[in-house]
Amino acid sequence: MFLTRLAFKNLVRHRNRTLITASIIAFAVFFYLLLDSLIGGMTAMSYQMIIDYEAGHLQVVTEEYWAEEEKLPLNNLVTPESRLMEALRKIPGLEGISRELNFQALLNNGVNELPVVGRGVNPSDFSEVIKLEDYFVEGEMFSAGSSQVVLGKRLADLMKLRTGDYITLLVKDKHETFNTIEAEIAGLVHTGHPLVNQGIVYLPLDLAQQALDVGNQVSKVLIRLEEQGRAPEVAKALESQIKAVHPQLKTISWDQLEAVSVAGAKQMGNQLILTIILLIAAIAIINTVILAALERMEEIGMMNAMGLQTKEVIYTFVLESTGIGLLGGIAGVLFGLLGVGIMTRIGLDFSAIIDMAPFGSPIVGEIYGVWAPSSFFKVFAFGVIISFFASILPAYWAADKDPIKAIYHK
Repeated sequence: MFLTRLAFKNLVRHRNRTLITASIIAFAVFFYLLLDSLIGGMTAMSYQMIIDYEAGHLQVVTEEYWAEEEKLPLNNLVTPESRLMEALRKIPGLEGISRELNFQALLNNGVNELPVVGRGVNPSDFSEVIKLEDYFVEGEMFSAGSSQVVLGKRLADLMKLRTGDYITLLVKDKHETFNTIEAEIAGLVHTGHPLVNQGIVYLPLDLAQQALDVGNQVSKVLIRLEEQGRAPEVAKALESQIKAVHPQLKTISWDQLEAVSVAGAKQMGNQLILTIILLIAAIAIINTVILAALERMEEIGMMNAMGLQTKEVIYTFVLESTGIGLLGGIAGVLFGLLGVGIMTRIGLDFSAIIDMAPFGSPIVGEIYGVWAPSSFFKVFAFGVIISFFASILPAYWAADKDPIKAIYHK
């Protein structure tokens, strides 16, 4: 009990050292929690961008098409016959279904050309799955059967286009024959998704099917659910149900997409960076504790001369160091709660670096943090454990020295 009281008295007696070391720990904890919240928020927003602008919650495609989807082929397409669509409409918690025909095209404004992705959609069904209606900066969505298109504002600026202008899409149909699609720009959108802003042209599904000579076929059927968390479970149930009638079809949940895997891999890389930051902070903590032990060699020698055993001296220093870790960890967590709270409510505005990240990373506008309770516990425990182990070796090294040599630093 005496040694415990002595250890805690030393925290007050050596106030400056206690505050400096605890501040290092607090800053490391706070910085980690803030970045972890921001990275978690960016990842969550990336997932939401992919769902809202690319994939919905589920996709129904043929297995052959899925294997080479990045090439946007016009073979191995889905025929949305009545039995299939009827089965999809019976999905519990269904919010919307949208048929989509994707293809490669060259956008021509009469002077210049740019490669783009064409997406043929039925506007009424499309709005139930892909959320574009709130992001129109000019014009509006086209109507079914029209010869109109919608594209991103950034793409329009690059091509010096505006609503009411006419464009030409140069395409290859199913038989590798060149064809053109002439259309008027009905509206321009500006979203948080870079690909939508500068790489996609939306047009009526029937117009795309006619130009590409694919009949009634589509690349995929997108499905949106009321509850995002049910997507993997619904995907398995739906696939087993439609396989009996359509063995070539495959149901893909949003979390199986390559873009989601890339975003998750990026998050793991960011977590590795945060871990390196914590290790640097740990080195600083260890260095501070070692210097503190070296500065108190005389005190350690005096304690040995008074009859304290080596393990008792080590106990005193380890307890004192752990106390500093607790103080720093608590302060860091409290500041972290405040910082993460601000991040989740106010966010950070990244509008200055518009459209620089792929795969739906939300760069346009504000990015909000997320709460991750496990991170608070993890980083607090990290600070305390580092403080505990950092003091053992220097304390043992000093306590094991001859008392006379320790007193006189010999």
